[in-house]
Amino acid sequence: MKKSLLFAVLFIFVAVLVLMLPVSAQDATPEATEAAVTYDPVACFRPAADDTPTVSYPAKDGPFTIGISNGFIGNAWRTQMIQMATAFADTPQVKDLIKELVVVSTGEDVEAQIAAMDNMIALGVDAIVLDAQSPTAFDAVIRRANDAGIVVVAFDNIVTAPEAIIVNEDQVEFGRVMAEDLVKRMDGKGNVVMVNGVAGTSVDTDRNTGAKEVFSKYPDIKIVAELEGKWGSGVAQTVMADFLATQPTIDGVWVQGGGPGVIQAFKDAGVALPPMAGEAENGFRKAMGAGEFQGISVGQTPGMVAVSMMAALELLQGRELPHNISMPLPMVTSEDVQSGVHYFPDLPDDFFTPIKIPVCGVNLDPDAILAVKVS
Repeated sequence: MKKSLLFAVLFIFVAVLVLMLPVSAQDATPEATEAAVTYDPVACFRPAADDTPTVSYPAKDGPFTIGISNGFIGNAWRTQMIQMATAFADTPQVKDLIKELVVVSTGEDVEAQIAAMDNMIALGVDAIVLDAQSPTAFDAVIRRANDAGIVVVAFDNIVTAPEAIIVNEDQVEFGRVMAEDLVKRMDGKGNVVMVNGVAGTSVDTDRNTGAKEVFSKYPDIKIVAELEGKWGSGVAQTVMADFLATQPTIDGVWVQGGGPGVIQAFKDAGVALPPMAGEAENGFRKAMGAGEFQGISVGQTPGMVAVSMMAALELLQGRELPHNISMPLPMVTSEDVQSGVHYFPDLPDDFFTPIKIPVCGVNLDPDAILAVKVS
């Protein structure tokens, strides 16, 4: 009897210990883990293709100095990206691994960005996370970084240098998905205005390629203007307002970024909004939710920088990753958009809403992001 009682006590004690373990240490149900952010390297670092090679580096002892090399800074996405990099570096998940975060933005001058990277190499950073101003101009400086034992992870506007690890969404598919939805809402005919990003960057080129592949299949679709909005609402509003002043007939708008500015230009001109395909700015999705236009919103998350930082930290610790990492496209249509899920009524219109990437451990709060001051 005493032995049975002892076993019973031990059983209860072990059961209590199991219940006290983190959810990830148990055979938890999906419902129990749905709200938690669980870092899953396999799900986070998906290879872009089945034949994507892997890469690894000799493990180093941390904490590490991480450089963020950014080119263009004149829009809300780039500002929020830097805010997210800074906020993410201060999260418990990576704080102890990062000794210093060195953030340098150089504008549209390619040579200035290359010089800034050379300064980072001279400083002895452990990794450089790069949003490049040109896809082809960085081969030599990336090779110099690689020769110095520095991990280079290129994201968003990617590069051709074979030494760089790539983190990106499928930008051709991005442009294609937007165009397909727009053409459907236009019944395959009419005048389209394209509001593009920063000319010469890989993202702008690839998105345009995807969109024009779709538009070219419809002889009754005519691209009446290609405006350079530079992915910013201010510039996009100005170029669209100038074009609307010529009183064209517009049946659809395809806009890479700066959607809130485009919407405002139509309102100021007293012109009804046609179907639109745009990015994931809060104001663009709010207008969709309010029924101001019909369309689709496809997102490029500024949190891509945090995923790139995670990739750099994994590689610095000797872990093997795919050379080319693909992130999914977060998207929503006017039929499915929901307040509090896809857009936030109390946040600025230029805030990019896809900010949480649970499988990569990215779970930043909007307040934490907006609290970061970017000079």
